[in-house]
Amino acid sequence: MPEFVNEEDIVKRYDLELGKVTFYSNYLVIEVTEGICFDFNKAKELSILTDLHFKNKSFGYISNRINSYSLEPTDYMKIKEVFPNLKAFAAVVYNKLQQTSINIENMFLQEGIITFDDLEVAKNWIKEQLNK
Repeated sequence: MPEFVNEEDIVKRYDLELGKVTFYSNYLVIEVTEGICFDFNKAKELSILTDLHFKNKSFGYISNRINSYSLEPTDYMKIKEVFPNLKAFAAVVYNKLQQTSINIENMFLQEGIITFDDLEVAKNWIKEQLNK
C-alpha cells in the first residue's frame, strides 16, 4: 500500500546502498535494503547523516521493516556511541517473525524499540516522545 506523505514535512531523502532514508525535522524513517546486514559499520555510515541533519538535537528513529534483512543485535549495545542524541526508537513490523526479531533486539537495547504495525502511528508516537 503506498504511503501518503506530506511532502512539506520531508527535509531530505537519500537512496543509499544500506537503504532509503527519509529525514524529517526531528526524526528519520529508514527502509533497509533487502538482504543487507545492518551492523555497527552501517549505523556509523547513517550517523554521518544524522549528525548533518540533527546536529546536537534529540531525534527519533523509525525502522520501517518492509524488506527482509539481517542485523547484529549485539551492536545495539553501542547505539549511544553511534547515535548519542537518539531519544525515541520505533519499528514498524509486518509479521510475527519481525516482531520476534524485535523482542530479541530489545534484549540488547536498554531503552527498547517500540513496535507498531502502522507507519503513521509510529510517526505520531515519535513526535509525542520528542515533545516530552
